[in-house]
Amino acid sequence: KDIHIEPGQRIAITGGSRGLVGYQQLMKTIVDFVKEKGGEPFIVPAMGSHGGATAEGQRNILAHLGITEETTGAPVVSSMETVQIGETELGLPVYIDKNAWEADGIILFNRVKTHTSIRGPHQSGLIKMMAIGLAKHRGAEFTHRLGVDNLPKNIVRVGKVGLEKLKIVAGVATIENGYNGLADVYVLKKDEILD
Repeated sequence: KDIHIEPGQRIAITGGSRGLVGYQQLMKTIVDFVKEKGGEPFIVPAMGSHGGATAEGQRNILAHLGITEETTGAPVVSSMETVQIGETELGLPVYIDKNAWEADGIILFNRVKTHTSIRGPHQSGLIKMMAIGLAKHRGAEFTHRLGVDNLPKNIVRVGKVGLEKLKIVAGVATIENGYNGLADVYVLKKDEILD
């Protein structure tokens, strides 16, 4: 795919708190791709309130999963600071990690799978990574505010605002099989992510 990254652009890559199959190798591949394009990649923890809702706790989770500057070639820039980028049609504020917001582009990276408690067309994946993970503790709290029954629709509402407002250059979605193996990797343009 033709993923547009200009030389010198700072590109944020999302790092989640779940152990993906081949996580370290896949992250390094994304980092190397950004560098080949002349971009300056950095990894942003995108895990809502995990890690005790602290920057250091989230950095530690990534390190435990093997995602560090030493293993991937990109620095991990961890902060709980957010900016409000808009509101959903229900008036809920939409927050995003400040470092990701200030980057020249964002690559959403996550596994797509069913969720244990979310029922709807979008469960765990790139939309949830944006709506909950990149929203940090503050944004995730608002997305959960209307209760678990409304969570699937809220994730999509928040995700649509993110797709509209954020400088997303690509999405990388992995699918795992029933044998704890990597089944597929999809590289998606911004307008393909919701589908």
